[in-house]
Amino acid sequence: MQNEYRAGPIYHAGLIVSGGMCAGLGIAILVAMALHRAPDTQLLPASVSTSPAAALGFAACGLALIGIGCWFPRVTSVLAMVTMSMVISLVAERAFGAGPRVETMIAANLGVADWDVIAPNTLVVLLLGAVALFLRHTHRWFEKRLKMIAILGSIIFAIGIVAAMGYMTGVPSYVWQSRAPMSFLSAVCTCTLGLGIVMSACRYSEMDDTGLPRWFSLVVCAGALTINLTTAVAYLCRDGQTWKGVEVIGLAPMIIISLMLSAMAARQARRQAAF
Repeated sequence: MQNEYRAGPIYHAGLIVSGGMCAGLGIAILVAMALHRAPDTQLLPASVSTSPAAALGFAACGLALIGIGCWFPRVTSVLAMVTMSMVISLVAERAFGAGPRVETMIAANLGVADWDVIAPNTLVVLLLGAVALFLRHTHRWFEKRLKMIAILGSIIFAIGIVAAMGYMTGVPSYVWQSRAPMSFLSAVCTCTLGLGIVMSACRYSEMDDTGLPRWFSLVVCAGALTINLTTAVAYLCRDGQTWKGVEVIGLAPMIIISLMLSAMAARQARRQAAF
């Protein structure tokens, strides 16, 4: 109980800060689009502009995280439902070739004439984020449910890390489709969203003597494995883009560290399961 009292406010503060950063970036991107500016290309020339649908989704998920931290359950439910509905519509449009109607509508409301389509890895992030928010906002608190939410948050965080490292090293690890790469600001929003979801699960979990949830090793293992899996997906789905050997070396530290973390976390999780 003493560890829970000590660590609880830290997780709560991290949840609020992460949600505020994600929502703030999403809203700032929407405002910049309405003012006919391109914040991504001004911040990082190698980045494409963020999709209007992606900015709206990150703003909604960030506000939903703030709703969790401030205990506004209806706000969290509504925003998670909005995000889930938008993502399902976008996926259905791509699956059946119905055209970017939702994205066109959002861009038209912002007065944006020229915009980029949402990246497939951004769609995966928003879908996992909406599912985690639905699971997180419940009147039934189960340790297994919180563990699943934290694993989803860790996966989201890992996807953002790989995309951000791609921009830093010059390797297109943020591209799952050549015509729709994840923007740099989307990668930043992905990292903050994933971190906030993990914090929201840790906030009400039973903690061990170190002040961490008992399933935290499993969450670290899932995130570390996702880093390597996401890197492999970006390499296999490069659509003719070449990965230069010298540039790929820049991803080596991330890959090695993630492998070591996954092995150590898996061993720790097995030890905890044995007890």
